[in-house]
Parts: sequence; C-alpha cells; structure tokens
Amino acid sequence: MKVLLILAVGLLSFANGANDNFKGVATLWGAGLTTYRRAIAWATGFTFLGSLTAVWFGSALAAKFSGAKLVDSAVISHLPFLTAIALGAGATVLLAARLGLPISTTHSITGALVGAGVTAAGFSHVRFAALGRGFILPLLFSPIIALVLTVGIQLVVTRLGWHAGGRNCICVDEPRTLAIAAINSSMPVVVTAPPLVRWAPAAECETGAEIVRLSLADGVHWFSGAAISFARGLNDTPKIVAMLLVAAAASIKLDYFFAALVIAIGGALGAVRVAHTLGKKITPMAAPEAVTANLVAAALVTLASPFALPVSTTHVTSGGIFGIGLLRRHEADWSKVRDILLSWVATLPLGAVLASITYKLLQM
Repeated sequence: MKVLLILAVGLLSFANGANDNFKGVATLWGAGLTTYRRAIAWATGFTFLGSLTAVWFGSALAAKFSGAKLVDSAVISHLPFLTAIALGAGATVLLAARLGLPISTTHSITGALVGAGVTAAGFSHVRFAALGRGFILPLLFSPIIALVLTVGIQLVVTRLGWHAGGRNCICVDEPRTLAIAAINSSMPVVVTAPPLVRWAPAAECETGAEIVRLSLADGVHWFSGAAISFARGLNDTPKIVAMLLVAAAASIKLDYFFAALVIAIGGALGAVRVAHTLGKKITPMAAPEAVTANLVAAALVTLASPFALPVSTTHVTSGGIFGIGLLRRHEADWSKVRDILLSWVATLPLGAVLASITYKLLQM
C-alpha cells in the first residue's frame, strides 16, 4: 500500500505541474515576449527551486493538509485514506489539465480530504467549522484580493504615465572610430571612442548601432514570472508532500525532491493546453498590466506560505488576469472566464467524490 501511495502522490505531482507550472509565465507568453518553450523552461526551473525551498518553510502547510485538523489522528495515519486523497485530487487536476482548464490543486486536495474523511470517519466526525476557517475562507477571498489589487495598482501606474513611450531601455552602442586632425601633422589621428550608454525609449534604442540592449520593463516582467513560479513551488509542494510525510514514506528531503522532480516533468510534458487558455484565450495583455498581475500574485502567495494560509496560486494568478480583463473589458473573452469559474465550482465536489470512491475501492 505504501508503494501505491507513492505512485498516487507522483500522479498528483505530475498533474500539478501540467496544470499549474505555466501559470507563472502565462503573461510573458500572452504579451508576446517569448516562445512557449522558453516560457515553460523558465517557469519549471523556478518552480523547482521553490519546491526545494519548501523543505525549510513548508512544515506548517504540510501539517494543515495532512488532515489532522479535519478528522481524528487514527484516520489520517490510515494508508488507504492518504492514498485516496492523492488519487482523488490527482485525477481531478489531471482531467482539468487535459481539458485546458486552470483549476486549483489546493481546491482538489481540500475536496479529496473532505470526501475521504466523510467516507472513512463519517459525516459527523469531520470538523467542518475548521474546514471553513482554515481552508475555505482563504481560498475564497484570495482571488478577489488579487483582482482588486491588480486593477487598483494598474490604474495608479497608468495615471503616473508608465507607457510604451517611456524611457525603459538601456542601450550600449558599439565603439566608434573617429579621425581627428593632428596639430603638427597632415596625417589624422585615429581615436576609438568608448561605448555610449543610453537610457531611452525602446524605439530610439533600435538604431542598429547598439551591441547590448536591455528593456527594463521586459526585465521586470521576466522577474515577475520567476517570482510567481517560485512562490507556487513554495506554496503547493508542501500540500502534495503532506500525505508522504504522514506515512513516513522516506526522508523529508527525499519526499520533497521526489515531488519537485515530478512536478517539473509534468510541467514540461503536459502544460500546453492550460498555457493556451491563460496566455491566449482570456484577454490581450500589455507588459505593464501583465507585470502588475504577476507581482500581485507572487506577493500574495509568498506571504501566505509562512502563515500556512492555503491560498490557491491558480485562483490568485487567474484573479490578476481577470483584473486585466476588466481593464480591457471589450477585448476579453468572458465565455472563457465563465468556463474557468464553472470548473472552479466543480473542483471541490469532484475531488471529494473521486476520493470517496477510491477509498471504498481500496477497502475491498
């Protein structure tokens, strides 16, 4: 049964990578700054670093998602209970990834905890009050906060005048060779001028004379994608590893490395459908808007992790993108937003049903 639990956590980790890894760089690809392959490589690398960092900062989140606050300790140490959670949540997230719907692994695990808990311990023995305070409220309000902050900050940024024509490019021009007439000779003196460093609008940098050109706006955008990918690994990995930690399947560091590696593989192999949904199908994006959405999401998720708040990176990231959609309301595809919201509503009950069925099958 322990081997089956490890395989189930592997499935959940793979599904998490397939559904979640691209969310940190969806705005980079959506704004046309990079190719899909470079974007997913960037996201996967920083997610992997965040997953490994969670070894030192994820213990509180892992404890919360062990189920200890929802059911009795005798239930959470039962291997079929733990396996049912991982399989129920993993199947839910993998199905959504195949459909290109960005759902929340956090919601899926929460639903699976409830479904397996009710089946294993009985409805009256599940602490629903703790579920509401510790799980549902943070999950419910975090995307709303992300949306409001993204819209508010972007309106301030727009009013302050950050636009495409601003001085957002640093250029280093190639050295120039100058011929200077000598005072006591008819032969000119050849002098090489040092490279010229210019801070200018992007259009003025593209003269053909520059040997190095760095866009400050693009650099901040790439940083924001790295920040949210790191935050996602930091916040999601403890929730996935929680089942292995309860079962003492291996050393803590090995459990985290296993989950981090399989999340990376899932992102590399299975993220393309969710990428198209978030990057191309919701709303067009300009760089300042996308950076705002990413930085808001990264800050919220990173701050939530040390306090063991089970926010959903998916919902926070999507909330920021929905905020961009509100700013570009006539260009956004609201039917796609509706489909995503409906998939969010279905995530909890689907995870609960699949975990309940799995638990019953494992008890046969």
